Amino acid sequence: MNDSLHEIQSFSTNDFTNLSSTDILTQRARDLAAPRVEYQEDKSGTEVLEFLLSGEIYVIGMEYIREVALLKEITYIPGTPPFILGIISLHGSILSIVDLRIVLGMPPKGLTDFNRIIVLSNNVMTFGILADAIVRTRTINTDQISRPPPTISGLEAAYLIGVLPGPIMIIDARALLSNPGMIVGDE
Repeated sequence: MNDSLHEIQSFSTNDFTNLSSTDILTQRARDLAAPRVEYQEDKSGTEVLEFLLSGEIYVIGMEYIREVALLKEITYIPGTPPFILGIISLHGSILSIVDLRIVLGMPPKGLTDFNRIIVLSNNVMTFGILADAIVRTRTINTDQISRPPPTISGLEAAYLIGVLPGPIMIIDARALLSNPGMIVGDE
C-alpha cells in the first residue's frame, strides 16, 4: 500500500531552499502529463491517524508514527527555520517539533490544550509534528485515494500523497522523514 501511494507522487524534496519556482512548475507539468497510476487492490487497507490542522483533516500512515504525545513545554530555538516550532524533552530525548502549517503554507496559529505531538520515525530520523487535535485512527483503502488537485503545488504538493473523500489530505511521512532539514542540532 505504501509503495503504491508513493507511486502517485514522483516528486520529493530534500531541502526547502533548493526549490525554485521553475523546478516546482517543471515537476508539476511532469506530474500532470504522467499517465494515471493504477492502484493495486489492497483488501486489508492501511491504518492511518486523522488529525486536524488549521480546521482541515489530514491523515498520516501509522507505519511512521512512533507515538502521540501531549504538548509539553516547548523551548524555542533562535535562528532555526520558521517551520521548526522548537524542541521538547520526550522520554529523556530531545525532539524537534515541526509546525506542518508553516511547511504546507498555512498561517501560524496559537497553541491550545488540544494540541498534540505526532512523533514520526523511520529508524534514521525522528521528529514530532504539531497537530491541532487528534481525530481518530482508521483504515483506508487505496481505491478511495485520488491524486491531489492540480491547484496544490510547491511544498504542499511535495508532502502530500493523495486525497481521500472529504477532502482529506494524505501526508507523505516518508518524504518528511527523508528531509534532513526537518530536525535541529543533529550534527
